[in-house]
Amino acid sequence: MNNEIINEKQEFTFKGQVISHGKRMTPLKGIVYGDNGVGKTTLFSSSLKPIIVDMEGNCSHISSPCCRITKYDDFMALITSLLANEHEYKTLVIDSLDSLQTFILERMSQQHTTQELSYGKSNAILAKHIKEIVGVLEALQNKKNMNVLFTAHWKVKTANNPMVDQYDRYDMRINEEMRTGFCNWVQFIFLALKEVVFDENKDAVFGKKKVKGMERRVLYTAGDPTYYGKNVFNFPPKMMMDWTEITKNVKKFYDN
Repeated sequence: MNNEIINEKQEFTFKGQVISHGKRMTPLKGIVYGDNGVGKTTLFSSSLKPIIVDMEGNCSHISSPCCRITKYDDFMALITSLLANEHEYKTLVIDSLDSLQTFILERMSQQHTTQELSYGKSNAILAKHIKEIVGVLEALQNKKNMNVLFTAHWKVKTANNPMVDQYDRYDMRINEEMRTGFCNWVQFIFLALKEVVFDENKDAVFGKKKVKGMERRVLYTAGDPTYYGKNVFNFPPKMMMDWTEITKNVKKFYDN
């Protein structure tokens, strides 16, 4: 009789959680920032079954479902309601990240005295609010399988690098606590821009050259010294501003 003990291979777990291997497709979480009117909200309105959190009152041109929100408490009530109740929505669009920052800061000023917010203590309170929001958004992704997408406005600031001449850099109009809390959490951050492309043609009658300018909207995805970006899906550095382009490249990433 063989008394040899056979040890079956057991998969390592931590607190009941199996350690994952390889790529796992999860709901999308991302930010697109740019100038007013570049089409950020319109881009996200083409996502899968969206509900748009309209914090700026500028969604009247959007046919997708929109919910007008004007204060922090209503925003939290909305996202917790989406978590607690059954609904058809598959994408939460928060328009915009910098307006959400304003709502949080307004709520802080209502709840705390000037002394309680002094000497950097406001940063810790802001970080606590951000952590609470991200916790609910994370639950929406895990329990409701929802994409979470943010719009944001840009600002242009001068980069002061002592090794090179000064240059302009595109960034989001949010503070460092918002950047740490939300930008670290999302999978992609794109800069949306309008570009003018010039096309030269000869006039059919007079044979003279005519230059025609055509506007197109593009997304810059990779990030470099001139703009802030994030790209975990190996998107091309520049692509057309179209939701199908985003989903096509995400699928390509998981297929490879």
